[in-house]
Amino acid sequence: MIVLALLLCFLSSATLVAQTTPAEGYVDAGGGVRLFYRLLGPGRDTVVVIHGGPGLSFEYFGHELDPLASRGHALLFYDQRGGGRSTLVSDSAGLQASRFAEDLEAVRRHFKLARLNTLSHSWGPAIIALYAARHPERLGRTILLDGIPIRASELAAAFQQLDSSRDSASRRRLQEAEATMRAHPEDPAACRAYYTIWFHPFFIDPGGPVSRRLEACSGSGAALRNHQEKVGRYTIASLGDYDWRGTMSRVHSPTLVIHGDKDFIPVAAAREWAETIPDARLYVMRGYGHFPYMEAPVPFFAAVDEFLKGGWPSEAEVVR
Repeated sequence: MIVLALLLCFLSSATLVAQTTPAEGYVDAGGGVRLFYRLLGPGRDTVVVIHGGPGLSFEYFGHELDPLASRGHALLFYDQRGGGRSTLVSDSAGLQASRFAEDLEAVRRHFKLARLNTLSHSWGPAIIALYAARHPERLGRTILLDGIPIRASELAAAFQQLDSSRDSASRRRLQEAEATMRAHPEDPAACRAYYTIWFHPFFIDPGGPVSRRLEACSGSGAALRNHQEKVGRYTIASLGDYDWRGTMSRVHSPTLVIHGDKDFIPVAAAREWAETIPDARLYVMRGYGHFPYMEAPVPFFAAVDEFLKGGWPSEAEVVR
């Protein structure tokens, strides 16, 4: 009996390791582009995580979102084109923002997902809006987390406010760090020095232990160079004077908009997403910044888990 008990314990442990060890591979997005992915957890549903940027890697999430996998949700991360371990697309045509939406459709087809449950962060909701213009029927339960504004004019205003919030000493340090990074675009240390300063206003405790866990400089030297010199410039420019209100007003998938009220992107921008989408609710995480899943994981994961299971967190409000 003791031997049997030990054997069962061993098999249980082996199963746990197998379930929590992520699967990795590539999605063929066509045109010679491959998207690196990581699938974590054997959950009853799959949540496609769409990272910020553009040009970053999903690695900036680190293990911060792993608690969702422990709650029974499979997490599917992928590096967007031009960054991380995906194909380093560098031409302006290949970096049109619309290509990012078609890449998401390639991910859906590869994993044979009837509908997409998604968690998109920062720049990520832009991809959701562009995807919705083409494949609205494929959207499932949708989480928009501290996303860029739904209109270009509001995005420009947010970045102007961000710049004005920095004191002169911070601006000088940022400029010096940027000059060093541009002189050494493949140096991860130069990249980290720059983003350590850049992300200060994104956290309620700039430079604190939580902010130091953020890794925005993952990937090869070539990926870092491509991010700096190509992706951000071409992709954001391709958006033009966008306004996604018309598109999102025709989206009928349940949508939870989560936003930290200390984010440099104002809550009013999150409210406009929630007002525009017919079946959306807004959860304002008061006292937190651009990365509430890091700063307030307990309420964040409770709310997301409730939503993914088919309900609405009690904190979420209808704003129309």
